[in-house]
Amino acid sequence: MRRNLQEITPASTSYEMGLKRVLLSANESGCSITQIAVIELKAGEKSAMHIHPDLQDAFYILDGSIEVTIDGEANLCHKDDFIFIEHLKSYELHAITDVQMLAMGCVIESQRTKLYPMLFEPNLHTKIWGGEQLASWKNLPHQQHIGESWEVSAVASAPSIVSNGTWAGYPLTEVIAKMPEAILGKAVAKNHKNQLPVLVKLIDANDDLSIQVHPDNEMAQREHNKMGKNEMWYILSAEAGAYIYAGFKEQLSESEYKKRVKDGSIVDALAKHEVKSGDVFYIPAGRVHAIGKGIRLLEVQQSSDVTYRIYDYERADLDGQPRELHTELAAEAIDYQVYKEYKNEYKENTNTANLCLDTEFFTVRVVDIEAPIHRNMVKCDSFIIQSCIEGECKIRIRSTQDEISIREGYSCLIPAAIADYDIIPTTAHTRMIESYINNSVQSNFRRFISQFLHMSNE
Repeated sequence: MRRNLQEITPASTSYEMGLKRVLLSANESGCSITQIAVIELKAGEKSAMHIHPDLQDAFYILDGSIEVTIDGEANLCHKDDFIFIEHLKSYELHAITDVQMLAMGCVIESQRTKLYPMLFEPNLHTKIWGGEQLASWKNLPHQQHIGESWEVSAVASAPSIVSNGTWAGYPLTEVIAKMPEAILGKAVAKNHKNQLPVLVKLIDANDDLSIQVHPDNEMAQREHNKMGKNEMWYILSAEAGAYIYAGFKEQLSESEYKKRVKDGSIVDALAKHEVKSGDVFYIPAGRVHAIGKGIRLLEVQQSSDVTYRIYDYERADLDGQPRELHTELAAEAIDYQVYKEYKNEYKENTNTANLCLDTEFFTVRVVDIEAPIHRNMVKCDSFIIQSCIEGECKIRIRSTQDEISIREGYSCLIPAAIADYDIIPTTAHTRMIESYINNSVQSNFRRFISQFLHMSNE
């Protein structure tokens, strides 16, 4: 095979900049070489961040100067320089001058099928207050008292089981243990000891849930050797007049709190909020809260099962036994401060990922689409959990072209190493809840400003 560079028609690159002339393509190579191409860039052009779970890239600079940033380390390359990028390394290209370079890619065959968007088997939990909607919504056999569906869980007592691809039948905890950085992200793996720090649930409240509170990380670690529990609720549906409790409407001392728990008047001191579909409430550790009956919601929370039950209407469990209360522990965990606002406001624009909540524990976006949308999340250095709450779509990974279909009522986990993907709706309208941990510099700065403004408004 012999080709003349100038006779090859230029094509777009995957870097969303410049042009390439392909000398050898994957279907012509007959081996693990995916492509050999000459790329031409204009001075000032800068690529989106790239990362490949199963591909190694290399560039030989034919002419000009280019900055190649690999895992945050900048490398200034000039004519005749060669630079090699291992798989699972994130990188960006920034043309300092007009650049011409030879680009080569090579697949690591043993890695090809190991990372992909993971779907999970049903993980349903019976609760005294649970109903029948979750099983019906998921098109599963009829079941009563199903209060929770743990969509993506690495909680040791009830981990999600992968239902598709190479890892079908494996608990998510085992899959993460094999490749923690590739699945969780380097920063997440380091900060959370190779554990998935987020749990996503669907909740069906056929009856009122107990009045409760969760401890923060410090208290949960001290008392239970577990992480604390901050959580967020996205209301999926609510019957007319349905409400939640979140926070206090009047200031209480610890002794007043205990008195109200004892005489059953604690609910009178709580802030009551009527809710509708699309409402969002952040429930930080320490905030007293409860879900009222007639509500179906999606919950994003820290991966913790520590809950202090404060008041439960003198209700028995399914076995007829009184439900345990945690009055003293709750008294220590509670934030008694009264706040001006408890509901979270967010924009609801179509065909974009609307930021709903950004905390150190998790970030949540509402992705409301009628047309395909590209999500390059590599800079976040995090797993992504996509939960379909309306419609149906495909998720296609750009680096591997792996694709899954996901319908409403189901969730998937996208490993950090392949977090550059398209969401393609297959119904007229699709809505997704996107959950992850944002480790980008911009996000950390935004959180600092948000916390500063919050403190100044107290």
